[in-house]
Amino acid sequence: MSVMRLFSGVAAVVCSVFIPQVALAQVPSYSDPVIYTVDTGAFPATTYPSGYSLDNNYPWKASYPFSPNYTPYEQQLIINQEVALTHGSLGTDPVDGKPLITIDQGVIPEANNQNVQPAVTVTNDGASLPTGNQPFTKSYYRSEGFGNSLFGAGYVIDASMTATPSTGVAEKRVEAYAEGKVTATAFSYQKEVVRGRAEVSGQQGGNNSGTAKVYAMGQQIWSGNLVYSFEITPINWSRTFFSVSKTFMVGPVPVRVAASISGGVKLTVSGQVGPTVARLTAAAGGWANVTASAGVDIIIAGFGVEGSLSLININLPAFAELFWPFYSLDWTLKSTLNLNALSGTLKLYVRVGFWIFKKTWWLTIASWGGINQNWNLYTNNGSLILGMDPMGM
Repeated sequence: MSVMRLFSGVAAVVCSVFIPQVALAQVPSYSDPVIYTVDTGAFPATTYPSGYSLDNNYPWKASYPFSPNYTPYEQQLIINQEVALTHGSLGTDPVDGKPLITIDQGVIPEANNQNVQPAVTVTNDGASLPTGNQPFTKSYYRSEGFGNSLFGAGYVIDASMTATPSTGVAEKRVEAYAEGKVTATAFSYQKEVVRGRAEVSGQQGGNNSGTAKVYAMGQQIWSGNLVYSFEITPINWSRTFFSVSKTFMVGPVPVRVAASISGGVKLTVSGQVGPTVARLTAAAGGWANVTASAGVDIIIAGFGVEGSLSLININLPAFAELFWPFYSLDWTLKSTLNLNALSGTLKLYVRVGFWIFKKTWWLTIASWGGINQNWNLYTNNGSLILGMDPMGM
């Protein structure tokens, strides 16, 4: 008997859903108190009084006494010496035409070093036949992370199906389940930003339905019922998840960087549910990007942040099907992965004035070339001939 024949004469139900504009709790905000220092010898972690002026108040490296009173010739000697000592490059400030020395502090190690744990995969491939009251289960679980504690992302996919023999109290039952989670990390804070799940259960004379749910930052933002032959309107919902701040020493200036993590939720679900079939196709996923801004509490010639960073864009399709009409049990469990993660660059800069010239320091805190994975994670299917059915199979 085919799956479709089982539902002959039953009208297919399309679950058309409306996603309310749920007013989630105020966007969480976190702060990493540790100041990141690149060169503790030259530029140790430093704080200044609020409103303190560093312009014309921070010594240069040149051997000449720190003073504005120099002839044009002497000024050029000071600038040349300063360029040599800082290994900077000399240009012109487009704002006021002053000489501008640009110093590249380089790329911090955490900007592109992977140091998360390797992927974890758990499968239940050795499940026994459904005998007595013991259920027959096939399951697949995988978690994987990318990046490090400064910027990172990850996912979890969990899919299973279970056939439970009948008892003297209840008829046999078929169930299917799929869930996908997405995590985002910024400045030592890892949060689950997206979760989508769907589950169905079928039983003669019992429950023949299921639910689909969507979560953002741990809060349910939508749910819908799944009955008969179902297909929900695809969900695509976006918001700001959380923000984190951390201070970096860029040259002699402590720069407070605020990273806003925003993105969205994706979910599609379709399938069938009845007394002898549980069929579920669910694709949960989401995306998260970093938008950064910079702030200082002192007076300097300039500061800012350039670039953007994509943490993750992922789709986690899973297919689970159990078909148990009489004395045979057919199953299929599959999971695939479509992933783009860690792509982009974030650079900080500060500019300090020195009467006769200016200095700009640049620091790269994120530099990722992109991680792309599009492949089948898991496939398992089979058919069991159970013979006579003394237990109501």
